[in-house]
Amino acid sequence: MRRLPAFLLPGLVLLGACGLFGPPGPPVPRDEDTPQHEACRSEARNSPEVLALNRQMNPSNQWNVDRLAGEVRRAENRAYRTCLAAHGLGPPGGVEAQVPRN
Repeated sequence: MRRLPAFLLPGLVLLGACGLFGPPGPPVPRDEDTPQHEACRSEARNSPEVLALNRQMNPSNQWNVDRLAGEVRRAENRAYRTCLAAHGLGPPGGVEAQVPRN
């Protein structure tokens, strides 16, 4: 195995770290950037179903992480839509996410 020259190592480390400080996801649409929407997003992230699924994650088992990540996204989406309906807000537009069959 070849060793990298010492002057390349800091550049590679900095290049790899570029993704660490970016935004965690896509930006929030302007019409969903209200205090009520933010409260519903927070409530969805802290819903009992989402917290229970996060407790089941096993970081040393990638298959488990991938499977539960999908379930967490669907649980957050359900909780978010339920919260919006409880506050009298309409759900965001778009196409409903496909749920894979088992």
